[in-house]
Amino acid sequence: MTLINKILIALGTAISALMLGYMIYNQEKIKTQQALIQTSIVAQQQLVDGIVRSQSQYATAADVAKFAADNNINLKAIQDNLSKLNAQIASVNVITADSTGQNHGNLPSTNTGPSNPHPTVPVVVSCTGGTATCPNQDPFGYQQKQQNLVLNEDFANLKVPLGTVGFSAWQQNPWDIQIAPREYNVDTVVGTDVNQRQTFYNKFTVKVNNKTYDIPIKTATTKQEVPSPTFSWWNPRLLMGIDGGVNVEHVKGEFTPSISLGIMSYGQFKTTPILSVLEVGVGVGAVNKTPELVITPVAYNFGNRFFAPLMNNTYIAPSVSVATDGTFTVGAGLRVGF
Repeated sequence: MTLINKILIALGTAISALMLGYMIYNQEKIKTQQALIQTSIVAQQQLVDGIVRSQSQYATAADVAKFAADNNINLKAIQDNLSKLNAQIASVNVITADSTGQNHGNLPSTNTGPSNPHPTVPVVVSCTGGTATCPNQDPFGYQQKQQNLVLNEDFANLKVPLGTVGFSAWQQNPWDIQIAPREYNVDTVVGTDVNQRQTFYNKFTVKVNNKTYDIPIKTATTKQEVPSPTFSWWNPRLLMGIDGGVNVEHVKGEFTPSISLGIMSYGQFKTTPILSVLEVGVGVGAVNKTPELVITPVAYNFGNRFFAPLMNNTYIAPSVSVATDGTFTVGAGLRVGF
């Protein structure tokens, strides 16, 4: 066995062991990574025209199920129905809008209604030397007209009319109730980014007597399941790298800065994949002084596992370089993705 073969075998073994070690260690870090993802929260935000962006975060399937159960959502019924459509639950969005409630006493009438057709008149009695008026039996005029009270539901600085209550003091059954029909609507727009993270925009309205009121939303929360790692056959990304290796023909060290295009990837998110697969690029050998074609079969994203969020796309990878003079360099190096 020649010296070159021994070097190549040793270098290949070392690189393989290094990559295997990183992958094994990465499996131990998956739980930690998922915990970090779950703590990443998109905050709720009030926009114009009563539109509210939901607070959202990634969660495990168990957390999503608990979130649904806590809000009295029959998740199984939804899952059974979605299965007929070859679909699955991605997230659960819950909206809450609170009215302030009212508890008031000793209130005046809002206005008056129909007049009493047979109002009570004061009784006049004879007195010595003249006449006198008996004490008024209806000092507030309640026997004269129906008394009405407008009912409102209060939302922060907004009052939504619900109807009126009328009281006719001269009738045996004095109460009149008029509650207006209401139409409640929740409109939701869902946005999805390149990593399939969803953002919900909600608007809550109530329509009463042909007038629509924008109801302030107190809370709007979404729980979305963390996506499982998948293989993307087409996920082009630009990477810059630095490789060190051994020129097989000249049997000497080589140092090659390069720029590459990643073709495929594997991971939960396309922007920060676990593995970058099949990178092809160009570089210049600093020792041999010749342009090189640099091929990286697979690169491991250790930055996203250990140095997030500062180094989300920092890779370690083996490489093979072919120089314009026909020589080969086998090496390994770092990649930074954009």
